[in-house]
Amino acid sequence: MVDWKTKRKRILVAALLALLATFGIAMTIKTSDKTVLGNSIYSLVIFSGSYTLLKHCLLLARNRRKDIGALIISLVFAICLVWGRNTMLFDDARVFSVLTCIRIFLIWPLWFGLIRALFSLHIKDALVQEQAIVKINRFASTKRGVVIIWAVILLCWLPYLLAYFPSVYGYDGPGQIGEFLTHNINSHHPVLHTYLLGVTIGKLKSPWWLGAAVYSFFQTLVLSFALADVSAFIAKYSRSLLLSLGSFLTFALLPFYPIMAVTTTKNVIFTALFIILELQVIKIAWGKEYFNNWKNVVVFGVISFLSMAFLKQAMYVYVLTIIILCCLLKHGRRRLLFTAMITVGVFMLYSGPVLSSLKVTNSRDDAIKESLSIPEVQIARAVVRHPHDYQGEQLKEVKGFIPNYDNYRGPFEAISDPVKTTFNTEAVRQEPWKFIKLYCAVGRKHPGEYVNAFSRLTVQLWYPGMNKDTSAFGEPYYEVHSLSLLPNQPRQTFGKSLLPSFKKIVDAFSNRQYYEKIPLVSLLFSAALPFFILTVSLGKVIVDKQKHYWAMFIMPVIFWLVLLVFSPVILLRYVLPLVSVEGLLILPLVNGIYSGRKL
Repeated sequence: MVDWKTKRKRILVAALLALLATFGIAMTIKTSDKTVLGNSIYSLVIFSGSYTLLKHCLLLARNRRKDIGALIISLVFAICLVWGRNTMLFDDARVFSVLTCIRIFLIWPLWFGLIRALFSLHIKDALVQEQAIVKINRFASTKRGVVIIWAVILLCWLPYLLAYFPSVYGYDGPGQIGEFLTHNINSHHPVLHTYLLGVTIGKLKSPWWLGAAVYSFFQTLVLSFALADVSAFIAKYSRSLLLSLGSFLTFALLPFYPIMAVTTTKNVIFTALFIILELQVIKIAWGKEYFNNWKNVVVFGVISFLSMAFLKQAMYVYVLTIIILCCLLKHGRRRLLFTAMITVGVFMLYSGPVLSSLKVTNSRDDAIKESLSIPEVQIARAVVRHPHDYQGEQLKEVKGFIPNYDNYRGPFEAISDPVKTTFNTEAVRQEPWKFIKLYCAVGRKHPGEYVNAFSRLTVQLWYPGMNKDTSAFGEPYYEVHSLSLLPNQPRQTFGKSLLPSFKKIVDAFSNRQYYEKIPLVSLLFSAALPFFILTVSLGKVIVDKQKHYWAMFIMPVIFWLVLLVFSPVILLRYVLPLVSVEGLLILPLVNGIYSGRKL
């Protein structure tokens, strides 16, 4: 028990921290309007809520692991929110500014209080909810349960499928169809996906909508099944009725899932494969008998191969996942490693000799360009923002590696394509150390610009304020319009819909970003929400030493890091795999909060 004198001191500290937190929130909201809270009665509401939360935390019994864990996570969140806000408002993270540090320290205690309270929260289930959870667990454990969930998701998606019939012919789809029809396929895009588009949209042209309809139908079945599978898994192991129903309703009702399902992009099928592979990794970690069933081995091997075939960076994610999983496992290491080695070997054979025999052009240059997206934009930003500091020989070196460095301007700062398109990969291969020296020399002159370029390119991945300017560089956050006519499509049918009124509403909701105006719901569209969920839930697992759940985080964390380092732009399609497993990642956190039966 805390004595009255100590309790009074902690109450005073809570009041002071709450006052500072109120100032901190006003200074870190993504707006330049300084009166947004300063001249509002809501500042009193925020102060009261902050005081109640912080007082509760300060009166909790001390727990070193929970305190340190909450301190670290809250500091990371505070930094992300302040740097992200500065980047979005001023195109400058201002990391070396004293005011930036003050803002971070003002909101740090509030986030600490929130996370520390979350780490200590325990809810006793009501009897009715316990009975409902048991029934849902049993239902989700059966194949019939998965099929019913799958069918309901498809039924909820039906209006979207009709509104966007036969497909949203966007992203790289038209280009891939062009490659297929001209027999000039490039490995820059997944070859399996190019062939899938080719044998459906490229070949089935009579009537004109048939191929696109077949492709959309197939992709819709694949994505909806994966979402049904993960919904059933969550329902089977969750102790919370809210999480089980919430995950299912999110998949069934959020508009971007059915829209992406009919969109011609590789990321949709990869998302489905990522979800299924993630569930297989968890089952391997949780079940000693997994590899005793040959069907499991086949499923794991096939899904592993297809995941690598549908996304270039997936091989690195997969290999690192297997290595870490082998280190954590106490059973089945040899079988897992043997299966993974065979799968990687088959993939290497496929991506080398097999694709060469099919006369597929190897796009090694594109891989280098994409891998070096961050250094490219960092150098470009420093030279564009400080032209007088780069003259003569050094400017010549910059132009030698990045001929179009001066394309780094305005909305194009949020995407590396304008800079990376003409990046001289041959020069890097011939003189890699010269490029590294140039990169270091420019960085020494303007380290702040390196931080700003990195922040501008990746901010949507770690700052939950949505990206409003993606359309400015030609790619909306997610497509709702076809980019061109399908093969043999009559021009008068372009943009037509079977449900025009419904499509008009969805288009406005998406293109005008109405979802950003809806509190809480807007977060479900955010590319940064998976990062916050990952950090808090993994922190809870580490603090509570819940080794049972560690395997659940391996692949998502690695994939997030790969996106952070290698992604040329942050759009919904790139983070869709992580967005789709948010409910799964919350599972350990929720199960730690709710008391009930053990898994």
